[in-house]
Amino acid sequence: MKILQVVTLSEVGGAQKVLFNIVSGLHNKADFEFHVAAAPGGELVDWLRGIGVRVFEIPELVRPISPANDLKALIKLKKLMQEEKYDLVHCHSSKAGMVGRFAAKWAGVPRIVFTVHGWGVNDRQPLLLRTLLGTAEKLAGWISTDVVCVSQADYRLGKKFVKEEKRQVIYNGVEEPKGRRGKLREELGIGKDDIVITMAARLKKPKEPLLFLQVAAIMLCNNAGSRKNGKIHFILVGDGPLKKKCMDFVRERKLEKQVHLLGTREDLMELYPDFDIFVLLSSWEGLPLTICEAMREGLPVVASRVGGIEEQVQHGWNGFLLDKNAPDLVKDYIEKLVRDELLRQKMGANSKRKGEELFRIERMVGEYERLYSCDLK
Repeated sequence: MKILQVVTLSEVGGAQKVLFNIVSGLHNKADFEFHVAAAPGGELVDWLRGIGVRVFEIPELVRPISPANDLKALIKLKKLMQEEKYDLVHCHSSKAGMVGRFAAKWAGVPRIVFTVHGWGVNDRQPLLLRTLLGTAEKLAGWISTDVVCVSQADYRLGKKFVKEEKRQVIYNGVEEPKGRRGKLREELGIGKDDIVITMAARLKKPKEPLLFLQVAAIMLCNNAGSRKNGKIHFILVGDGPLKKKCMDFVRERKLEKQVHLLGTREDLMELYPDFDIFVLLSSWEGLPLTICEAMREGLPVVASRVGGIEEQVQHGWNGFLLDKNAPDLVKDYIEKLVRDELLRQKMGANSKRKGEELFRIERMVGEYERLYSCDLK
């Protein structure tokens, strides 16, 4: 089976990691041949070429709505699909999901699959834009063979756009983090008894990295970051448009000794053993991979109650959920975990149990393999 995967950007992100895990998990099997189309310039292109997957770079695949670029991308993808004669096209992310599915229909591709990593239509958009995008989603849903939702929350939202018989849920899966405790602590000069509170995310909307730093500033100013048995350290992993604002925030408040901005870390999976509490603050979400990773490591999680996060974090059981992104509320939940080692251990154990049950990469890849292999409806 010859399959084209299409994603908008090739930067590090949840959709890109899911795509890579599917392709890397199946491309050596005799039944599948994978190609990928994406915008150039990101890490995903190098990852894929490193495992021998053919990549077609489409510069016109851009995230903002751009009629000229979108039309060019549509034409290029349609031409590629006709020339390569794919059996199935699988699209990821909102823009590629829209342009890629229409191109596949135009090119006569027999099966068209779309994975929803969070719907691109939401109540925060102006009414006219929301109406136009909603109409486009309904048309794209009509031409789709299958629509995969990464959470039950997205499955429920999808009833506005796609018939129930076309929708299904496949949870994202990740590898179990591999590393030794101490690697990052040695690098940053963090003591073995210090508490490390971490957020890992792209430094752009919908993530709220500045809110995380505000909480760090409040906690460090309130008690100078000291504890009876050590200090508190805050780590922000990731890169993006908000990086300079984050750097300025830390520098202006002289927090550099206990707030660490690491940028993008290719070795992130090796760093989880050094974290004690994982935080993800967002305005909206699909099903965040970093929370899956933190759970598989066995970490308690403090996160915004948006998208599919409520399916990952059970409030009071393996972490705390925020009904609103308020600094004082985030601080209170983090402080509960900082003060109570037994609570951290109990919630962390619950996270690990649930992560192993629901968010293993082998389970996700196996479910996509079954989806690809089923007969055309």
